[in-house]
Amino acid sequence: MRDPSRGDERAVSVTVGYVLMLAVSTLLLSGLFIAGGSFVDTERERAAQGELTVVGERVAADLMTVERLAGTAESPADLTVVRPVSLPDRVSGAGYRVTVTTAGTEGTVTLESDRADATVEVPFRARSDTKIRNATLTGGDLRIHWVPDPGLDSGGEVVVSEA
Repeated sequence: MRDPSRGDERAVSVTVGYVLMLAVSTLLLSGLFIAGGSFVDTERERAAQGELTVVGERVAADLMTVERLAGTAESPADLTVVRPVSLPDRVSGAGYRVTVTTAGTEGTVTLESDRADATVEVPFRARSDTKIRNATLTGGDLRIHWVPDPGLDSGGEVVVSEA
């Protein structure tokens, strides 16, 4: 016979099992969401870096084209070169900055995404002593052009500006 003072304890094990099952399920789902979120962030950064690399290579190639034309011209002071560069306003859903820096014949086009943690540097080398002006611009259409200046040894400089 049962002792009536002990009460009925059969339903306690079902309730405890249910609560434990909910706790374990919650932990597993939380882990999946956290892992999935970091995977998406990593893929977004990779996509941004890939797009920025393509944009940087285009800017560097067009810079070298204008520089090469100016460097091989017989009369750089009379030269007119304008190279429009059509670039996207955004990469991976975020804006970006383009920075052109030069030191002698060595230069770098640096692109930084505003949101994703992505920065890309594309080096380039000028073929002559033609001056290339340092600039920092927002992403989008650019204009690379030759600005004649008889006061400079090279006869002018290559300038990158927003279109």
